[in-house]
Amino acid sequence: MPSFLISNARVFDGESVIHTSGHVLVVDGSIKLVSATKPTATPRDCTILDGLGCTVLPGLIDAHVHAYHDVDFLEKAIQYGVTTVIDLHNEPHWFRDLKAIAAERDDVSDIISVCYAATIKNGWPSAIVTLSSPDPDVLNRISDWPNIIDAASAEEYVAKNIAAGASYIKLMQESGDGIALPFPTRPVPTPSLQIQKSIVDSAHRHGLLTFAHAVSCSDTLRMLEAGVDGLAHVCNEPLNLDALDAFNRIKPFVIPTLAIHASASGEEQSSRERFADGLDNGEREHMCSCLNISREGFTLQNACENVKVLRDAGIEIVCGTDSSKHLNGVMAGASLLHELWLYVNRCNFTPLEALKSATSVTARRLKLTDRGRIQEGLKADLVLVKGDPTTSIDCVTDIVTVWRNGQRVK
Repeated sequence: MPSFLISNARVFDGESVIHTSGHVLVVDGSIKLVSATKPTATPRDCTILDGLGCTVLPGLIDAHVHAYHDVDFLEKAIQYGVTTVIDLHNEPHWFRDLKAIAAERDDVSDIISVCYAATIKNGWPSAIVTLSSPDPDVLNRISDWPNIIDAASAEEYVAKNIAAGASYIKLMQESGDGIALPFPTRPVPTPSLQIQKSIVDSAHRHGLLTFAHAVSCSDTLRMLEAGVDGLAHVCNEPLNLDALDAFNRIKPFVIPTLAIHASASGEEQSSRERFADGLDNGEREHMCSCLNISREGFTLQNACENVKVLRDAGIEIVCGTDSSKHLNGVMAGASLLHELWLYVNRCNFTPLEALKSATSVTARRLKLTDRGRIQEGLKADLVLVKGDPTTSIDCVTDIVTVWRNGQRVK
């Protein structure tokens, strides 16, 4: 495996700029040395890359995607510096196929999954998948999804999911309040609070973190009452005092997914088009075509205001997009860069705070101990960009090189 030295580059280690003109040595796929001075001894085959005027940062992590069985999703994501994606509902055999490919190839993003989410019959996401999926076999697939009806089936689901390769457990709490789609029943069926608590308790007994899908204020509060570790979306209607009190007590992480909120409400078309530059015609059309499914009062503006309130209250923000080839308005990789831009330009984050949300904060909150930072001994998942993205988030689009496991991708 080749070794290389990035010299004279600004080094953002996932937390802060530790060197304004530093050096990062990579040997055998791992970070060997991070230094303010150029090492005097390097491996014989070491390639030296001059990073003058550039910044090296950890590979970015998108904490909310749906990759399905699409290798091209992983191929596209890594081109934008996204070296890891967290897959928040998938067929276990599709995930295992993608994981095997990612283990063999370093030119695709790594993938970590919840496998099946904790679903119930006719609940989320079957309610929307049956309306949106082009897969002719979709009803047969849905029939194999979990149907959790009590504590015993919750324990059985968690055990089976772990055996299938799940690294986390995801709960579903979607009543459909904010979504203008012709669901067969309203509200969309959801598990009882007791069942949701049983799922969380079982996951925790097995040592797994829990995510929860919830978008409305009432559904969000229900998931906080269940004791989840993190929210897979930020609420897109104003949070009430009960919800804010629960956030302050529980301190979950929140994955805002502003990119999908913007698509759902039809907002941010001009910025979406900007981040779609460079995509081929079909991909650009997909990213620039909004879902437009939000009911009145459920808006991106509300979501952004909630991110501000939660961040000011000490709630940690973990960057994620809900990107999927089946959801218009988002695109693998490109939407992660759009998401970061939205944090800075709509939620008053500093560029440094935004970058932390896609690197070290995600790694820490999701217990990814081998990535998300530039530190000796960790995976050499790295991105080199022109300029300084810690002061201007626009620089994240000017990618020079991406490495995964020390292998050059771009």
